[in-house]
Amino acid sequence: MGAMGLLKAMEELFDYIFYRVYKAYQKRDSTPEIYAAGVLSLMQFFFLLCILVFIGLFVEFPIPHKYYALPFIILILGINWFKYERNFNVKELELKWGKEDRSIRKRRGWLLVLCLISLILFPIVIGVLKHNLNLL
Repeated sequence: MGAMGLLKAMEELFDYIFYRVYKAYQKRDSTPEIYAAGVLSLMQFFFLLCILVFIGLFVEFPIPHKYYALPFIILILGINWFKYERNFNVKELELKWGKEDRSIRKRRGWLLVLCLISLILFPIVIGVLKHNLNLL
């Protein structure tokens, strides 16, 4: 798979995450787009943070202060808002995944939740092991 294929696969994954969160919040709120873009942005940020922490296991470098993360999160949220709010038709995603089999939808939903939890826990566990317990 080339670089373009990888980018297309990532875009498809992001679209799916957006769609699933959108559908979950559609029943609860009148503006599910902001929740979907927020959860997607959070997952993307924590994925990048996991990469940074993983590289930090092998190459020693200072991790930027937490206040540098906020503008980065806002940037990611802005990019997602621009993609999914402006001239974006949820009907396209509905056509693509609206008829998804219930068992597949349920399994993928659990995988998304597990992925989100893992993305949040990985940097925390590595930080505790490295800085608090001096095991890494």
